[in-house]
Amino acid sequence: MLYTRIAILVLFIAVGATSVYGQNDSKKEKNPLAGLPFKERLFLGGDFGLSFGTTTYIRIAPLVGYRVNPDFSVGVSPSYQYWKYSFPGGSIDQSIYGGSTFARQFLFESVFVQAEFELLNLEAASRSRESLLDRRVNVPMFFVGAGYSQRTQNGSGFFIGVFYDLIQDINSPYLDDITFRMGGFIGL
Repeated sequence: MLYTRIAILVLFIAVGATSVYGQNDSKKEKNPLAGLPFKERLFLGGDFGLSFGTTTYIRIAPLVGYRVNPDFSVGVSPSYQYWKYSFPGGSIDQSIYGGSTFARQFLFESVFVQAEFELLNLEAASRSRESLLDRRVNVPMFFVGAGYSQRTQNGSGFFIGVFYDLIQDINSPYLDDITFRMGGFIGL
């Protein structure tokens, strides 16, 4: 229930920012996207992650976003992660499913800040059998961070960012509280 409330809070902040921005009488002057059809304000993209070695990590997270104005966007992103830890005599692997919702604000032409709530479903060790992953749990993360992005006029580009998890759940699949991400997006 708490996770749902956090996700709803992020969406209310995004909608609230849209409402405040939209109350200006000269919104077309301030927002060149005003009046564009919904589809033309959408963008597709995503991020990915790869790590190989003792720990293998693969992340694929496509996203659908909406440009509220040229500098502010919101969106959702389903994700899939494969995780494998190898140790002498064996290995543990699992598939992790989930999704996130985000709000991104550009402070300068290429620098942005972002808040993102992510909820993942994964296998976790029980207290009675700590060496085995034997039950699935929902794990929340609330990331805040900043990044760099190159954008074109039509809303396409790429990004790289660093994000910090404020929740720090003990079952988080991320090895550190700080996560680096990179990806791209295409304006429709």
